[in-house]
Amino acid sequence: MPIYLDHTATARPWPDVIACLSSQLELQYANPASLHRLGQSAAASLRQSRQQIAAALGCSENELILTSGGSESINFAIKGAAAANPRLPKRIIISDGEHAAVTESAAYLRQLGWQTEILPLLPNGQADLLALEQALREPAALISLIHVSNETGAVNPVDSIVSLRNRLQPAAIIHLDAVQSLGRQPVNFRSTGVDLLSGSGHKVGAPKGIGWLLVRQGIRLTPLIHGGGQQGGLRSGTENPPLAAALAFAINVALQDQAGKEQQVRQLRRLLLDELQNRGQPYQVLSPDDGVPQILCIAFPGLRGETLMQALAAREICVSTGAACSARRQKKNRILQSMGIPVNLAESSIRISLAAVNTEDEIRITAQAIHEIHRQLARLPKIAAKPAR
Repeated sequence: MPIYLDHTATARPWPDVIACLSSQLELQYANPASLHRLGQSAAASLRQSRQQIAAALGCSENELILTSGGSESINFAIKGAAAANPRLPKRIIISDGEHAAVTESAAYLRQLGWQTEILPLLPNGQADLLALEQALREPAALISLIHVSNETGAVNPVDSIVSLRNRLQPAAIIHLDAVQSLGRQPVNFRSTGVDLLSGSGHKVGAPKGIGWLLVRQGIRLTPLIHGGGQQGGLRSGTENPPLAAALAFAINVALQDQAGKEQQVRQLRRLLLDELQNRGQPYQVLSPDDGVPQILCIAFPGLRGETLMQALAAREICVSTGAACSARRQKKNRILQSMGIPVNLAESSIRISLAAVNTEDEIRITAQAIHEIHRQLARLPKIAAKPAR
């Protein structure tokens, strides 16, 4: 059986979620906009799922827009807010730690005459809030920052970001990319104080193809998709009751016993590092100590991360070298570079992302495989360095 340690890229769908989706596909196949009995049954199922999702995310049902996933939600938040608020200054603030959906959306706005302010990262992977404070000395329409880094697990302090906005530029709209947050950090839309919050179902064990954008009441958006006027006219297109039901189910599972799951993951992470150290394996953890435990960016000096990843894949051990959506075209890891990580370490890094479903045996097998591959392929001085920690 493959050992799956790439939960940041996507989570394996929960068996009960698969059963839920299968059942719903059989029962709720009608168009929820249809007026006949089957259509109204599908509409009622959709309404129930939306209520469950909204309750779990801490928003009202009319603040919830279901999308195709995180990238659409992020694009909708940034482009939709920019188009709907032409009187605000054409200036967006992002950081060097953002997902490509944010950076590419900002690049699109630049083509329309917008200015992009890019905040540097601190060595712990967080956005530099002193730089944010300085950036907010001038008017801005949008602030879009990631909550949990998909590369390192660093967590941006949302309370501090909102406080700076409220004090310096209260008219600026805050979008929070929370695609990696659910199940790893508390996600309650009301309490965050942000205006827009995006998320993705397949990161929490739902099927691919569904996500969400939460929109605080009073925030105006221009739709990306026009048509039949579904979801209050903000996202047209036939709604999908089975996917909505599967998402509601997956979110519920993800939120169950979060503390217990986090403790399991911390133990697995500690076991992996102990097993590597016991084998005399040199490594350096690049993820911050105060990041989420599920995401571990770790470097093995003397061996390119891509080479190690491929060698592990040949043994059916699944890890990555960073964001899956950028893996085929990204040559250098800009996020690690912005953190001040030396190029040689960044090039030697892989991302291991853990979940409570992983086992201690899987971790031990992975540690042994890394050690064997490194011993065979790495180019190191005769006296190897001791592990960093």
